[in-house]
Amino acid sequence: MVEFLFATGIECSYPAIEQGTWRMDELDATGHYQNWRRDLELVREMGLRYLRYGPPIHRIMIAPGVYD
Repeated sequence: MVEFLFATGIECSYPAIEQGTWRMDELDATGHYQNWRRDLELVREMGLRYLRYGPPIHRIMIAPGVYD
């Protein structure tokens, strides 16, 4: 039997806004790049066992076929 699972996540999207004229880096906007250690500590302090945490693809795939 599968038990109920509650998960939270750290927002890592990079949406195009204002009719695609610019993009907003949600990890930057929330200060996560500077505070990632504390953010993950808070997840543990809250007792959460599961976390959706995706990589910032827009920073990894810097050009077609080029990855950082």
